[in-house]
Amino acid sequence: MTRPYDLRRIRRLLLLLPAAARASRSGKGLPLARAVELTGARSEKEVVADVEALSELWASPEEAEDVIAVHVEDGEVHVTYANGFGRPTAFSLAEGAVLLAALTPFEQDGGRPVKEAARKLRKAIPEVLRTEADRLVAGLDLQLETPGPWAGALREAIDKRVETTIEYRSVGDGTAAKRVVEPRLVFHREGHWYLAAWNVAKREEHLFRLDRIVSVELGTRIFGEHQGPPLARYGKSLYFQSGAERDVSVRYRDTAARLARERHGARARANDDGSVTVTTKLTPGNFLLGIVLGYGGEATIEAPEDVVAQLRERVEALQRLYG
Repeated sequence: MTRPYDLRRIRRLLLLLPAAARASRSGKGLPLARAVELTGARSEKEVVADVEALSELWASPEEAEDVIAVHVEDGEVHVTYANGFGRPTAFSLAEGAVLLAALTPFEQDGGRPVKEAARKLRKAIPEVLRTEADRLVAGLDLQLETPGPWAGALREAIDKRVETTIEYRSVGDGTAAKRVVEPRLVFHREGHWYLAAWNVAKREEHLFRLDRIVSVELGTRIFGEHQGPPLARYGKSLYFQSGAERDVSVRYRDTAARLARERHGARARANDDGSVTVTTKLTPGNFLLGIVLGYGGEATIEAPEDVVAQLRERVEALQRLYG
């Protein structure tokens, strides 16, 4: 009987795992008959025994999950890497657009590495999608530094935790009034810069547009721990809840389905045909359509119906343009 740590078994497994991993990237398993040919095993039964022996290998108890999962199903060997080893999944159109937009401010003076990275990204975009990619890049407003005359004072107030008086022009009637605040964070979102600050008088957090601030005056009182909700929430999403968010279901198949399982875990609902469906609360529009189209036909919107219609209209428009 072959022991679990027999060198011949290890040799067979070293030949088996890469071949099974290559098959899994194509959504298939490695047939046992082919596994016998590749590994030199005496029979399919020996290949199955080799796979079962892997379960006897020791794993560190603090590991959250197995690094690799191997099993035999329907006469085929299947391999799944927990950390997505192997050839990386291609960027979606939206992901490529974000990278290009981030590189653009540095492209002229960033040297050869930056120029080469931008060139390769543009080259990787299929010709039929380049107009859409350029539109997405142009629509991403990436700001590097806080603009305006109050940027330095606000940064100082935030760093030193100094209570500050700002004169702010209201949206409704344009009247400027002074407010005492504890500045927390300055950030950019959708074309505007905002100050998140604790309003001392109202005892709640407010957001102030920097272009509506008339004056900034640092005080002398040093405040302690920041009050209000955690600042981390500003970094969790690409946008704030606006009230227009809806539950949108996207169906992924083939390579996109495996990527969706890795990214969304239990939220990826398995379908009978091997695809998965992920439901997420977001605002329908160009950003969503760009992501779905970026999967090259391996993703589609299932619900709601009006968003399905938006995707259909976008596909028809692209077909008319490039067909």
